[in-house]
Amino acid sequence: MSASSPQPAFFRPVEPREIPDDDHAPLDMPAWMGPPWHVAPAIVALDQEVGRSPDTVVVLELARVYTAGLALRLSVRVAETGRLARQRLWGYLDRAHGRGQLDERFDPTGLRWGVRFADGRTVTTQDESPWARGDVTDAQVAGPVLEGLGRPQVYADGWAREFWVWPTPPAPTFEVGVEWPARGITETVTAVDAAALDAASGRAQPVWP
Repeated sequence: MSASSPQPAFFRPVEPREIPDDDHAPLDMPAWMGPPWHVAPAIVALDQEVGRSPDTVVVLELARVYTAGLALRLSVRVAETGRLARQRLWGYLDRAHGRGQLDERFDPTGLRWGVRFADGRTVTTQDESPWARGDVTDAQVAGPVLEGLGRPQVYADGWAREFWVWPTPPAPTFEVGVEWPARGITETVTAVDAAALDAASGRAQPVWP
């Protein structure tokens, strides 16, 4: 067949298909649920050790501060170098430490931690999550709230995750309590500067002015 002869179509016709309207997430969710949409937080470095044993260190690395509430980044470093031992440990933390609808019960010797405000209000990872109530559309949540945000991050000897704390702890300080019997960490209470976080809340800005 010559190059000038008509050729059959290489591709068959494609029928147009209807694309459904996008399902937009509501932007006016209650503040206790997590960080607000379209807001750039102020970042405050904490680098504060809140628990230690011969083979484990727990650190508050930083806070992403919003006008109401903040995301605390908690990290765990361990001495184990065995891959399977670390996988078992990270797996437990991913399942039972995240706080939310799908979390399993805590191991009696597992990691637990929480915050206590200057006015005495306290929330820990042993407390029931507001999400456990089922339909939270119109839930009246007084706070404080401590909820996992997003997926944990794992690399080498470290595990880290961010947690939503609402409302922002009032000045002058708040306390972080950590206990992890299985890792040899007895109850440890550490004071954290809340005044710096309160000042940072004024630096949170809308992404789209």
